[in-house]
Amino acid sequence: MEDSKIGDRTEASGAMAARAGLESGDARDGDVTKPSKWSVRWPICPLMGTPPPEQLRLEFSPDADIQRCWLNEAYDSESLGRPTFLEFFAGAGLVREGLKPLWNCVWANDIDASKERIYTANFGKQEFKLGDVATIEAPSLPSADMAWASFPCQDLSLAGWQRGMSAKRSGTFWAFWGLMRDLFDAGRRPPVIVVENVTGLLYGDDFTGLCEALAALDMKFGAMVLDAKWFLPQSRPRVFLVAVDARVNADGLADEIPYAPHSPKALVAAWRRLPETVKDRWIWWRFQPASRIVRRVEDLIDEEPQGVDWHSASETKRLLGMMTGVNRAKVDSVVASGEFRVGFLYKRMRNGQQRAEVRFDGVAGCLRTPGGGSSRQTVVVVKGPQIRSRLLSPREAARLMGLGDTFQLPGTYNEAYKAMGDGVAAAVVTALNEQVLLPIVQAVRTSRRPKRSPGNYKEHSNDFRSRAESRAALWVGSASST
Repeated sequence: MEDSKIGDRTEASGAMAARAGLESGDARDGDVTKPSKWSVRWPICPLMGTPPPEQLRLEFSPDADIQRCWLNEAYDSESLGRPTFLEFFAGAGLVREGLKPLWNCVWANDIDASKERIYTANFGKQEFKLGDVATIEAPSLPSADMAWASFPCQDLSLAGWQRGMSAKRSGTFWAFWGLMRDLFDAGRRPPVIVVENVTGLLYGDDFTGLCEALAALDMKFGAMVLDAKWFLPQSRPRVFLVAVDARVNADGLADEIPYAPHSPKALVAAWRRLPETVKDRWIWWRFQPASRIVRRVEDLIDEEPQGVDWHSASETKRLLGMMTGVNRAKVDSVVASGEFRVGFLYKRMRNGQQRAEVRFDGVAGCLRTPGGGSSRQTVVVVKGPQIRSRLLSPREAARLMGLGDTFQLPGTYNEAYKAMGDGVAAAVVTALNEQVLLPIVQAVRTSRRPKRSPGNYKEHSNDFRSRAESRAALWVGSASST
């Protein structure tokens, strides 16, 4: 792909449909799989109301009588039931919540006992296995259509000093990869793998290493940066790397060049740094963010919250006193408007002094784990001349992650807040599922993949595998020395 072809796109929904060749349900010219249709759907999220017609999303759904290319010799998939998945680093189960009821989780794992309590309170104990992923053996894993891995982000984030994927926590990806390698060798590797993490993954050589590790499993793949603020009132950009068996024809689900906003400059730059042999396996997945009004954050904040108390008037005054003139002016402007508004306050070190910074743009900052006071968001509620403040409650944090109020949050404040701060926004998972994952599974199920020949796969596989094994060994050494 020539770099000159890479650019941004801002199109109306009608133009999107025209570009995708959707008139009268026809497939695009040159599409190998030809007949296909698009239907209008909307993400399933308990916090979302019914959108106006112009804000609906396009969803890919191949015809029942789709014409397959010679690689995709068809077989009947109607009797196969719901697709199944393995949920690694499952946390409180927000990925499962986002995929239900269209997927069936057959196995889940996390090392955190407090997250296990939340997970099993909502989904039961049958599939959940508490323990270190490094102690799991591949033969114990059930067969599945997909493996999802939201591996720990601490060593990839700025807060974790971006130590990288050879460090102890984020390096647990390599334990997951080792299981996928063993399943691949046994002929049981799931045909779809999703890896999710913070945008810090795109910097340095970690992203290249992750892509090479997927190539070693004979997969083709592509990444997207999806922000929860497209669906919820929370700013939470995350990288979603979606891989599929290299023998599956997924051409009808891809764009020829990357488009904004889900392919930002940082992602394109990371792609440019990939070796050519890895770029040969790259797919620019097609995704369209919702163009709609996200539910107002004021609707998610409780007058009488559970688990937290309102600050005293003196404490609120102290927080206001920590603001610079610019931030205090934001509060004064909202007070002058007479409106009921909710803002979010953060404590930051500026020039050696702790300051309070506030936003009233209707979007919460990215939820984080409660590792320290600066990582917890303070809610600032302005109602006429009255200004009140307090910490965000666990239930409100769950709403900002796309969870309904029926989702159970047992345990302490810190346990519930940590589970949300470590999680994947369920509404984003739902959108990714509708636009990318279900169409991929349909492509997998409507293809009879030929046996691997020594030619195409083995040309670079030894190099990919040896480099992945070396990176995994670095993590093993790092973990054993701490």
